[in-house]
Amino acid sequence: MNPKKYRVIIVGGGPAGSMTAMSLLQLRPGLAGDILVLESKSFPREKVCGGGVSGRVTSFLEELGIPLEGLPRVPVKRFSVHFDEEICSPEFGNDRCFVTRRADFDALLLAEAARRGAEVRTSTPAVGAYRERKGVAVVDRDGVVYHADVFVGADGVNGRSRTWFNLPHRGRKTLLLQTEFPRDPGYPPLRDSLMMDFSIPRFGIPGYAWFFPSLGEGGEPVVNAGISGGAFSGGSYSRLKEAFLAILANHPEIEAMVPSDVHFKPYPEREYTPIQIGARERVLFVGEQLGTDPFTGEGLSVCADSARAAALEIDEALRAEEFAFKGYSRRIRAARFFPLYVVGKTYCLQNDGVQPNFFFAMSTRKKSGGKRNVVDYYTSTFSGNEDSTVLYSPTFWGMVMRDIAVTLPGWVRLVGGKAP
Repeated sequence: MNPKKYRVIIVGGGPAGSMTAMSLLQLRPGLAGDILVLESKSFPREKVCGGGVSGRVTSFLEELGIPLEGLPRVPVKRFSVHFDEEICSPEFGNDRCFVTRRADFDALLLAEAARRGAEVRTSTPAVGAYRERKGVAVVDRDGVVYHADVFVGADGVNGRSRTWFNLPHRGRKTLLLQTEFPRDPGYPPLRDSLMMDFSIPRFGIPGYAWFFPSLGEGGEPVVNAGISGGAFSGGSYSRLKEAFLAILANHPEIEAMVPSDVHFKPYPEREYTPIQIGARERVLFVGEQLGTDPFTGEGLSVCADSARAAALEIDEALRAEEFAFKGYSRRIRAARFFPLYVVGKTYCLQNDGVQPNFFFAMSTRKKSGGKRNVVDYYTSTFSGNEDSTVLYSPTFWGMVMRDIAVTLPGWVRLVGGKAP
């Protein structure tokens, strides 16, 4: 029996859950001791992920006062975006982006949430939840029932918290494979670049392969690599592995680093969509329960922005003692990641196997007079050099329309005289 009633229960101790707890405690320090985080695993725990952290997420962590000095990481300065023989390498323009091991990153955030006053219980899986007359109840694996005013679902793409409140997922579920192998520290592109190869649509897979410079458990240089966008169905693992190895042949220096017995770890991913239900009475969902960016697969920005939005919504609800959370969807659409979703989704729609990809043809088009292209803008907002609302600006969309007018005729000729 657990007689205490909390103000907020967060199911899931990953970045979305930790960030939500810390954002709430920053807004209302008096909630210390009244926020419960239930996490099914013990920390540090493995997280299958590329480990890239954008400048926007770094800014969010700095706003929360999270100490990153002791976090093992590899700073990165640019994207290296590939499509067959074509490459564009826009620079971030700052030192705020990096790659880290998610096990270390996630453990740091959860420990910091506990230090600031959240009650954290690891190795405590929640198995169900339901609404009560004046709150919500959560049941753990041992049958202990916890009570709160507000429930936050932060249990990731594999979590079941939505089903407890009869809220279906909307975003497309895909499969990714991730692997890790020793990195030659003398290979320049993998010293400071997030390499992404968008050639895989030729295999009928709407995603990309990635090669990120990272660190192993002992701090040794490794490559964090993988492939995203596979159908979540039988046989997808084999097709993804085959496509990854074919792409790898286009990068012989990296291929030489890969051991013959390379092992891939599968992991599901769900694409963010604006029609995803994010809140109901006394219930909010954050992080990968909302989804990831469809272009880069980045989930940490969604974690950070939804944590901030949820904290503001909960703070307002606790003040008014009214828990409908009707403003949450509006807060999400106003979040920093949302403009990148709009642009990235447009990019993804072009990744349908047509060679060469039209949007990428726009991105690699030669520039003059200091002009920028789509990937330049995307990179600048990813790194935090510019506010992402610039992607809504007339300047940006005027550039897009001009690039379409310049690129389209030549692209149509290259694909045989007809558009996709």
